[in-house]
Amino acid sequence: VVLDGIPFSGSVNDIDPDNIASLDILKDASATAIYGSRASGGVILITTKRGRMGKSQMTYNGYYGYSSVLGDMKVFNGPEYAQFKADAATYNTASPGTTAYPLTTAEQAGLTAGTNTNWQKLIYRNAMTTSNNLSVSGGNENTQFGMGGSYYDQEGIVPNQYFQRFSLRLTLDHKISNHLKIGVNTINDLSYQNLPGGTGVTGTLMRLSPLDAPYNPNGTLNLYPLVGSIDATTYVNPLTLKTLSSEILNRTRRLQTFNSLYGEWYILPGLKYRTNIGLSYAQAYSGSYNGPETFVNSNTSLTSATAFVDNTESYTWVWENILTYDKTFAEKHHLTVTGLYSAQKDHYQSSGFEGIGFPANSVLDANLSLASTLTADPNNPGTFYERGLISFMGRVNYAFNEKYLLTATVRRDGSSVLSPSNQYFTYPAFGLGWNVMNEDFMKSVDWISNLKLRGGWGITSNQGVAPYSTLGLLSNSTYNFGQASGGEVGTFLVTSLANTHLHWEQTAQTNLGIDYGFLQNRIYGTIDVYQQNTKDILLQQTLPGSNGAGSVENNLGKTTDHGIEINLTTVDIKPTTPGGFGLTTDFNFYLNREKITQIIPGVTQDINDGWFVGQPLTVIYDVKKVGIWQTADSLDGKLQAQTSPSQLPGQIHVQDVSGPTGKPDGKIDQNDRQVLGNFQPKWEGGFSATMNYMGFDLNFVIFARMGMKLVAPYVQTDGSALGYDFFMQSRVNQLKVNYWTRNNPTNDFPRPDASLQSFPYASTLGYLDGSFIKMRSINVGYTIPSRALGRSGITSLRVYLTALNPFIIYSPFVKEGYGPDPEGNGYGGAVSSTAAGGSVGAGGVNGQSRQITVNANNPSTRSFNLGVSLKF
Repeated sequence: VVLDGIPFSGSVNDIDPDNIASLDILKDASATAIYGSRASGGVILITTKRGRMGKSQMTYNGYYGYSSVLGDMKVFNGPEYAQFKADAATYNTASPGTTAYPLTTAEQAGLTAGTNTNWQKLIYRNAMTTSNNLSVSGGNENTQFGMGGSYYDQEGIVPNQYFQRFSLRLTLDHKISNHLKIGVNTINDLSYQNLPGGTGVTGTLMRLSPLDAPYNPNGTLNLYPLVGSIDATTYVNPLTLKTLSSEILNRTRRLQTFNSLYGEWYILPGLKYRTNIGLSYAQAYSGSYNGPETFVNSNTSLTSATAFVDNTESYTWVWENILTYDKTFAEKHHLTVTGLYSAQKDHYQSSGFEGIGFPANSVLDANLSLASTLTADPNNPGTFYERGLISFMGRVNYAFNEKYLLTATVRRDGSSVLSPSNQYFTYPAFGLGWNVMNEDFMKSVDWISNLKLRGGWGITSNQGVAPYSTLGLLSNSTYNFGQASGGEVGTFLVTSLANTHLHWEQTAQTNLGIDYGFLQNRIYGTIDVYQQNTKDILLQQTLPGSNGAGSVENNLGKTTDHGIEINLTTVDIKPTTPGGFGLTTDFNFYLNREKITQIIPGVTQDINDGWFVGQPLTVIYDVKKVGIWQTADSLDGKLQAQTSPSQLPGQIHVQDVSGPTGKPDGKIDQNDRQVLGNFQPKWEGGFSATMNYMGFDLNFVIFARMGMKLVAPYVQTDGSALGYDFFMQSRVNQLKVNYWTRNNPTNDFPRPDASLQSFPYASTLGYLDGSFIKMRSINVGYTIPSRALGRSGITSLRVYLTALNPFIIYSPFVKEGYGPDPEGNGYGGAVSSTAAGGSVGAGGVNGQSRQITVNANNPSTRSFNLGVSLKF
């Protein structure tokens, strides 16, 4: 992200949208070479609003609205849950007809009374959102200023979750003389966030029994709704998020400031020197408290209350020096030469502490010294790093008669995170353009209004590894020197090997493009195709256990990818009179194909890391589910033909491919795993339409992502921390699925089994179709005619209604009842194919940490906002 010409260390989400004047994307190698290795994944250029010459103008933009859940997770209702438990007893592998998880007395009474508690509807709420932005701008020929402030307040759909942000910004541009100009921009944000219960509230709500009532007969809260079951003290009533909100805390206060200063010196006609200085600083305090007998802490005593305090600070400074010579010779030759030197430093430091046991809930996170036990926060015991970057760049732009264009760039970057002998890398880039429309032979072709051909080639580099990766990593451990007990001493364990040869990853990219326009630009757009070849990829490589260290940062392998992007805009109906009806549509289509072409010479696959030549970097590697074993398979001997493992009708049937000739050998083991898919969409695209008539405007945006896979861990289980604990066991409630019984011989889901916490090949259930078509937004507005504003002092007034993410048009994931939203919300957490019941061998696939997952997190929302934009 480049903010007002300065590389920005934050993210787009840190920038108030009302402060953005323009946003551009740079993707081809010739364009990104300007910004060097930081731009290896492309560049988002953001320009914020600044002052303007003329009469001072005040602008207000604000809206108020609410959000609601896009949809619930579909779980078993009361009668279905009771039947689920009965079926799990019927198909109990260890003891047919019995269950370890019968209905409790309260659940039996609830079944009789018709209790059917929907815990999600009890918790989720309609959440308010408001945004207010006020700005003033103006100036004269020598000085322009802009200032503004904004306030944003968003409630979460879970009680007491919220986010608030206060922003203050100031810009100033001043012309000291005809040779010297200076400017400053400062953007400051203060934000508060509270997430009691975190983002995983939904997963717990799914587990609670629908046959248990949320309140006791006397109206008090049923604190432990699962009383009488094995999980009686595991789950506390989620309504404590409301009733005991003062004892549940998970808040973060963040202060961030971004400041940029520039100076321009016009040395000679056509020769200009510019210096940019940028400084961003962020400090965050996070404090949490989990009081006893609350949704986040099921223990009953204050001795188990926990509190965490974490502090982080980070800053980045950037200094750029740019010399530009711009001159036109003989009216046809336009030459621009640019030289750059820049330096950047990033600093990050954090520490955290955990306290256990407090004298009173009122202490919260204010005084951890009162804790009975005080230790370092296991999730943030302390982090420190610094990294630096030095860059040199030269660039030449040449245009002949506005017809033929040439750009040549060479850049050299030096990074502190790579090995001392490989810290610098030099890479070139070239671009060519032909404005065909400016040729004499095009003057008579009046139906073509724009035609430009573009081509580019260049090398980009990447230094994307953590600082100190060349040095290796140590972690704390103990060793007892052979003594029976009590002789342990502290020691250090090598967890990641040093790599003194770590060097730059590099990508060679070729781009070809065309800009076109027809019928006086009633139809216009772009088409781009590209090819990328990457080598020496910076990746963390898993090492064999015999090595003694778990991993090493390395330059590994090669990949290639290619793609196409098409953008088309049509002015379908052009107004013939002021205020007449107008219709404009936009369409975009794009796809990308990536694959590994080399890991190391002579090696075609690295199963530990999930890398396979001919496949993308991240794939699904597992045994393949072909259905559910049916009773008929047992009668005709097909089930018995599988000698290992022994299975029963109603269990998952996977493909046997591991024989000597690729034919079934009767054994399912790790050799039966295969690449089942990847997370690369077949294509993505969007469509939008804008209509205007007599001051009214209507716009809607549709987005599609088709042909990709996703992983849903809550329809998997491995009997440990991954997946959904007790899925298909009937111990707790779960996602409502179409499971096998003798009377329902489906091939969707296996039979429930009260004896199995994890069952063979459970991982195969979570690989789902992630295709979707979404209505992203619908916007309706009306601009009040200026004559109706009279002498109010208002020069422009528009009111509007916006619907964000209002509905999903198409999604197999949603249609089949897996969840309300197929769009990924995380990475990793999926069950390993080798861990599902231990059925296909030992050891996992580390590549699964890169997989796109849809977890049972707080659900997506739809929002409706009513707003106003006015100028004075």
